[in-house]
Amino acid sequence: MGKKRGDIDDLDFEEELSTFEKYVQSTFAEFAGTFFYTFIACLAVTSQDVLSIAFAEGLAIALLCSAFLNISGGLFNPALTFAVALSGGINPFVAVLYFIGQVSGGLAGAAFVKAVLSQDSYYDIQGGANMFRGNVPFDKYDSDHTLEVTTGTAVIIECMLSIFIYMAYLQSNLDPKSKQVTGPLAYGFAVVVAILTAYHTSGASFNPARSFGPACVAYFWEDHYIYWAGPFIGGLLAGVFYRLVLGDSSKRLIMKN
Repeated sequence: MGKKRGDIDDLDFEEELSTFEKYVQSTFAEFAGTFFYTFIACLAVTSQDVLSIAFAEGLAIALLCSAFLNISGGLFNPALTFAVALSGGINPFVAVLYFIGQVSGGLAGAAFVKAVLSQDSYYDIQGGANMFRGNVPFDKYDSDHTLEVTTGTAVIIECMLSIFIYMAYLQSNLDPKSKQVTGPLAYGFAVVVAILTAYHTSGASFNPARSFGPACVAYFWEDHYIYWAGPFIGGLLAGVFYRLVLGDSSKRLIMKN
């Protein structure tokens, strides 16, 4: 039996697809998935409730990944795309196409949020952009005592939790030995956990496309570099860990026997 296009653990499957399926259809799937994810993520900020935001984003990722897994891999994240490319899941040219589709989808999703909200409401939440909150109250009833968080610390937080999310994706959706039907759920719930953990410190992005879209549309660039540096460093490390230690023997670069 031939491979399905969802078998992204083996680049050979691409040879069985048409040019349209390999490049156009898969890139559009990443555009569409990132569009809906960014729209949902930014609009959920209107709730001003961390639990609602975390589950809206995490469930959206899980459902979209499940829908598009067999078309593009269901990534919707440029830094995760980087990690998957490093891990041998997609070739560099496809990764570049995905990057363009994901960033474009994030911009379009953020623009639609602006279209459906009143101007005052939109700018009250800065378009749903991720925000570095700095010093966080240790007790909401005692503003004199705070947990000090610097921008450098925020980059580390974004990096660590990005590794957590990307490793969950790689092991449950990419690796031949450990991938499973519930892989998209692992991806989605990793996002839920990460947002609950870091929302009040780093701003909980882990996805440059989701951050870049509202930053552009709302023109909110404060400490924006956090949401590129952290996830891409995390993507680099997740890819390296997979290639050197965690990957199946067909993907590992060392000690294959």
